[in-house]
Amino acid sequence: MMEPDEQEVFDRLRPLIHEITGVPEERILMGSALVEDLGAESLDLLDLSFLIEETFGVALGGDEFERQARATMPGGAYERDGLLTEEAIERLREALPEVPPEKLQPGLPKVALPRVLNAAVFVHLIQRKLAEKEATA
Repeated sequence: MMEPDEQEVFDRLRPLIHEITGVPEERILMGSALVEDLGAESLDLLDLSFLIEETFGVALGGDEFERQARATMPGGAYERDGLLTEEAIERLREALPEVPPEKLQPGLPKVALPRVLNAAVFVHLIQRKLAEKEATA
């Protein structure tokens, strides 16, 4: 089976985002930040993870992006007093190229990270998960 392309994944993700936010599908764009632009709340992001799992058959951990960034920082300080370090921000910018760099600044509170996630982040994560699943099948 071939991996679905970005547009195919987005076309299947868009109704799920609509379901949790109530925002009309045509207003949901790849660059739409789920929290800031579409009004999602942290519980909605959890619901979205479940819907993604049901629809695509891949599991997303709540700390998926953090884990990825931390994995490239052995012994590095990820956060200090709840704020992301400069090194953590650099790693997150690499892990999340879909997020505009100005949204990821040193001193960003760790708890604010979900606020910057946009639809493209989820599309690419789903594509990666599907590829991993395919590789182990």
